[in-house]
Amino acid sequence: MSAEKYKLKRRPFGLYFIICLQLMLSFLLTLALLGDRTVATYLKVVIQNPIFYTWFGWVLVGIFLLAVIGLLLLKRWGWILTMITTGTGLAVTIWSYIDGNPRYVPMLIYIVIVFYLNQREVQVPFMNPVNSEGVR
Repeated sequence: MSAEKYKLKRRPFGLYFIICLQLMLSFLLTLALLGDRTVATYLKVVIQNPIFYTWFGWVLVGIFLLAVIGLLLLKRWGWILTMITTGTGLAVTIWSYIDGNPRYVPMLIYIVIVFYLNQREVQVPFMNPVNSEGVR
């Protein structure tokens, strides 16, 4: 099935699930950055590094929202940006586990996102169409 034909159909469940997870993380991080201590307590389960509560947290919110926009528009850069942020987050959680500070909730979230990002039905809408000459 070509990418053009697939774009006319409904978006897959996995794509909506990824978007919801990223929007949830962005919303919670935004509330924590604005000073909501209740959200900050719950968010520490996901993000324990204090650098995320500085200006870098706002950068992270922007990157998550940019990735969500790319995913909603079915742009390849949205999929790639999501994969980069998820891979980085997964690497950080694995490093925390090796360092003796396991963070199972974010590790599970990142594993689920990677699982859905690598599903064929999620990848197809983001594939670049090849023209008749075979040149992209």
